[in-house]
Amino acid sequence: MKTFEKNYIAKGKQIKGMQIVRISIKVEDILQHAHEYKGEQYLTFEVAKLQNPDSFGNDYTVYVNKLVETEEKPQKTAPKTTPQAVKSPKNTKKPAKATKEPANNEIPF
Repeated sequence: MKTFEKNYIAKGKQIKGMQIVRISIKVEDILQHAHEYKGEQYLTFEVAKLQNPDSFGNDYTVYVNKLVETEEKPQKTAPKTTPQAVKSPKNTKKPAKATKEPANNEIPF
């Protein structure tokens, strides 16, 4: 089975007040992900917005997708359950606590 593997190569920040993202990438990281097409060198990468900025204030991440061959893992089958066996904890009511009262009003000693 073929899957995509993400190789993160950089981070970036949006320039304040502009629709531009500034990204800095090490040259060594770029060169190892270059590929050839019709006799020319190319680099294909994706830029994605992070859900939350990192500790350096970066809002974007840059990665290269690489198609890799992986072994297929056998799928685990879930145990079969009957609808009666599955109960929602929200719908169950706890029984009222019974208070212990002496049978008579006499002191036991």
